[in-house]
Amino acid sequence: MTSTDTSKIAKSHVLKDFLIENLPLMSYDSSFGSSPSFPRFDLFARDYLQFAEHELLQLKNDSSKIEHIHLINCVSHLKRAIDCQLDVCLHVLNIKVFKEKNLGFNAKLNFFKAAGLFNSFSLNRFNTIRNKMEHHYQIPKIEDIESYFDFVSAFVSVLESMINMLCNYSEIFLTNDDHANRKTRDTFAIQYSFDDIPQITYSITKKSLKEYVSNPPSFEFAKYPEEREEVEVTVTSEERDEFPYFLKVLLLLARKDTFASDKYILSQLENLK
Repeated sequence: MTSTDTSKIAKSHVLKDFLIENLPLMSYDSSFGSSPSFPRFDLFARDYLQFAEHELLQLKNDSSKIEHIHLINCVSHLKRAIDCQLDVCLHVLNIKVFKEKNLGFNAKLNFFKAAGLFNSFSLNRFNTIRNKMEHHYQIPKIEDIESYFDFVSAFVSVLESMINMLCNYSEIFLTNDDHANRKTRDTFAIQYSFDDIPQITYSITKKSLKEYVSNPPSFEFAKYPEEREEVEVTVTSEERDEFPYFLKVLLLLARKDTFASDKYILSQLENLK
């Protein structure tokens, strides 16, 4: 087994270059899931969304003469929904650095942005509404609250989908068969490990197929394959400049041939600082 020298080149750039060159030649092989640990909260983001919706309904039903109470309560519940969902996701990923270093909301949000969960346009719009609601001591307008509610609901759903993907695709295998001469079968694998210090590892394995039998003659398969692993690269959650991109790659490949085309995946892989 040999490993790639990434001391001078960022691991993310090596991974990006490999996938851009090889992804169009590779096909989905298999995947495995995990059962990550969830926090034992009394309330979760969906509960706070329900509370916020209740306040909106109270407002529309005109059940109180002090309407701004419902508006302000709604903002508070939506803020708790966001904070709760971020903390749930970080707990599931087993990433403790944000709590250990007392990193706040923006640091958490930027992590998930770097992992490809949100784009700059949606986050700018989201933060504009959030700042208007939370930091100017103004009574919000009902139309602003409804927009904010929609954004937070989408925010919660996006992070839920990430957790669901990791539950089903924490390890992914792609293969590249040399159909021209049937002498090689290369495998690319990427895996999320929910260790005390989480890590993501990708490996490239080359198999030389030396002997074949036909049974029946129309189906040819390898006998006694010789396997040699060429590359294995790991990043941990403590590598804050590298880890989000590896997570982004894993989540993109989990969508291959189902929710995303290779063209889309390649375009997203290019987005690396």
